[in-house]
Amino acid sequence: MLNFTTLIGIACGILFYRAAEYERMSPWLWAIASVGLSLIVDLMTRSIMAVLVSQVVLFGIMWWYNAKRPAPGS
Repeated sequence: MLNFTTLIGIACGILFYRAAEYERMSPWLWAIASVGLSLIVDLMTRSIMAVLVSQVVLFGIMWWYNAKRPAPGS
């Protein structure tokens, strides 16, 4: 049965998919990473705040990776 934290993880996975698609990155990789991270943190802590913080950290990693990679076509 799905709980609220799992639904948050799925919603974040969808948002990461869309963001990666917009930034021309691998959308499935980021979506799976988001959902997987949510499930792992949920199983370890059972805390909605921990899941949200982990998603913010993952977004920071995504931003950093996107900022450091070479521009397409260069």
